[in-house]
Amino acid sequence: MAKLKRNIIQLVEDPKANEIKLQTYLTPHFISFEIVYEAMDLIDDIEDENSTMKPREIADRLMDMVVKIYDNQFTVKDLKERMHAPDGMNALREQVIFITQGQQTEETRNFIQNMK
Repeated sequence: MAKLKRNIIQLVEDPKANEIKLQTYLTPHFISFEIVYEAMDLIDDIEDENSTMKPREIADRLMDMVVKIYDNQFTVKDLKERMHAPDGMNALREQVIFITQGQQTEETRNFIQNMK
């Protein structure tokens, strides 16, 4: 089997629980190059100096893209309710960067290695 790069995202299973447990999602084995084009367009829109996008619109568009990247394994509502806030925007951006550049975090590499 070909070694295709994958990525992970972790969401809190039950935000109301006393003990926080994370649920880990893996990107699908195959992500079409069409999604790369969409992710590049999104990055261009976000980084455009003349952009009039407000931070909330940026967050909404990033969340929509991340749900698409993960092939609807979770919803935008799940991201809003179950992603840890201090890391949220960076986590969303890292997901889009993974798609556009293929960069995995050390945490992702370790997680996937430990799955074997």
